[in-house]
Amino acid sequence: MKSSKQTVIFHGGDYNPDQWLGYPDVLSEDFVLMKSANINAVSVGIFAWAALEPEEGNFQFSWLDDVFDRAEKSKIRVILATPSGGKPNWLALKYPEVRRVGRDGLREPQQRRHNHCLTSPVYRSKVREINTRLAQRYGDRPALALWHVSNEYLGYCYCDLCLAAFQNWLKERYQTLDRLNDAYWSRFWSHTFTEWEQIRTIDDSIHGLGLDWKRFMTAQCADFLRAEAIPLREHSPGIPVTTNFHPIDDYDYFRVAEEIDVVSWDSYPEWHAHPDPLDESDIAVETAFRLDVCRGMKSGKPFLLMECTPSQVNWRQVSPLRRPGMLRLSSLQAVAHGSDAVCYFQIRKGRGGSEKFHGAVIDHAGHANTRTFREVAALGATLGRMPDVTGTRVPAKVALVFDWENLWAINASQSPQNAHKEYRETCLHHYREFWRRGIAVDIVNARGGLDGYDLVVAPMLHLLPDGLPERLEAFVDGGGTLVATYQTGYVNETDLCFTGGAPGPLRRLLGIRVEEFDALPDSVRRSVVPRPSAGHGLSGVYEARHFFDIVHCEGAEPLAEYGSDFYAGSPALTVNTCGRGRAYYISSRNDDRFQGDFFGYLAGALHLPRVIPAPLPPGVTAHLREGGGERFLFLLNFTHRDAAVSIPPGAWREIDSGALVEDEVRLDPLGSKVFRSSRHPESWK
Repeated sequence: MKSSKQTVIFHGGDYNPDQWLGYPDVLSEDFVLMKSANINAVSVGIFAWAALEPEEGNFQFSWLDDVFDRAEKSKIRVILATPSGGKPNWLALKYPEVRRVGRDGLREPQQRRHNHCLTSPVYRSKVREINTRLAQRYGDRPALALWHVSNEYLGYCYCDLCLAAFQNWLKERYQTLDRLNDAYWSRFWSHTFTEWEQIRTIDDSIHGLGLDWKRFMTAQCADFLRAEAIPLREHSPGIPVTTNFHPIDDYDYFRVAEEIDVVSWDSYPEWHAHPDPLDESDIAVETAFRLDVCRGMKSGKPFLLMECTPSQVNWRQVSPLRRPGMLRLSSLQAVAHGSDAVCYFQIRKGRGGSEKFHGAVIDHAGHANTRTFREVAALGATLGRMPDVTGTRVPAKVALVFDWENLWAINASQSPQNAHKEYRETCLHHYREFWRRGIAVDIVNARGGLDGYDLVVAPMLHLLPDGLPERLEAFVDGGGTLVATYQTGYVNETDLCFTGGAPGPLRRLLGIRVEEFDALPDSVRRSVVPRPSAGHGLSGVYEARHFFDIVHCEGAEPLAEYGSDFYAGSPALTVNTCGRGRAYYISSRNDDRFQGDFFGYLAGALHLPRVIPAPLPPGVTAHLREGGGERFLFLLNFTHRDAAVSIPPGAWREIDSGALVEDEVRLDPLGSKVFRSSRHPESWK
């Protein structure tokens, strides 16, 4: 059996030879150009169903055989996709049930992509047939490195098949209608269900029902993916399976990721769109957070950057070119955060369709004499010098809780503060302080493990799933430090408010109760003032906005208080000692200076490991990957200014030049450097 161990960083991307079958010279040129660009992997067949099966039962594999032959001759790996993301016309028209039904009850026409029903037995049968044929034909090919199942799963279907499956899912979850009605508080507005078949629409006023619908569609996506992978695993048991996620909130990716061997991600940050033309830090932080979410889906295992653009996209209102250096910088950012691949959409730019002006390695000009091609080739050379980075991990002692079910519940909630809920932004606001200091963070969901961390940051845990309060208590009792914030512990798994008020079952752990919370417009600020004996790096007066919990201490110690409004003097920051650990509660959405002071203090007090011991220049970050006795250091400058980073001399050798680093590393604007070391000075720990 062929080994599934990845031994190099995949460098390549989406390749669509099925669009060029009438151009044999182009296909011959492609592999020559790919070798010049240091491409070592291609994703093939993602939307190729019509080329593989132009008519029902008429399978055409000769063109794909040719791709495998050329790839093996060129020593290029093939990431082979299943084509379910784009069904052919004959299938959509002959079997209309495979077409998705919208919330309005209308069946979608055959257009665009990702418009198939995940529940349809016909579609599942047709997908299983083509996947089986692909696996039987190519499962033993030497070039096959990875199965790429479908593409960017997204969207919901409201057809009769899906609604019937949802009713069965609810029966299994709740067993009786009485239990379901209690869980949904459905007596509100007289929405009590007396038959399962009455659940025919997703009523947004029943928040528990809306949550369960999203959970069900997540389960359907995971089940569909699992079914797709069965013949692949049967006929090529040594080849790992992935699917490429992208920034949507339709599904809980932590759950879907359980069905694949390695996580893949499509990353399209909006570089060069910030009001400050000299600083890309805001986009860099958001991108870093998303990359760490990918790593977190498999408990820290490396993931794959399956798509990014080598130059620009074409689907935003304005899509700037990546400035010189940004391709390398953003790609190495992904590797620094745990990616074992840098792959592009796309290898060769298509001549037609909605993405004909989307960036590509090979432009319409069809040659290597372009800036993008040269930058791709140079990056490929750098990645080729660091094969041992594959499989290494990002060591982290900080976990930040980001949970899709919590996001869904917050977004659905109709509360006193609907204008500025900003759950994802709040997570970023807390994450940024560690990014600025070069402190690695693992992203976990509300059901994730907490072992091995010194600090857990859990912003706005509005929904508390069963078991989480007990796990947080065990973490703190065992010596861990927890930071919770406003809007924590309001509802349970079915979106019912806790009797006894917030923070619900975390009341003992946090040592507080929340009597009420104030919600104010964005233009209004309130002051937060540290208590004289507070310590914790706090000083001066801070500004707070949007959310203001009015807290009473029940064992917790107040460290800061509100300085204005009728709740002046009530606690704005508290700490409670439980067992060998401490639990903090931040009562309001505070300004950047508070975040910097407080989390800077925690970083020092908890001796959180920093990649670089000295302060980093603004907009510059440092990241570490390690494993097998090797360490890889990434220095990344997300500003358009020169920067210098001081590190101890003699420990690190630069990947590209081979030179040993001195006490200072200089980075060009949008500059990036990678270093390798087989040892690590004790003073850095």
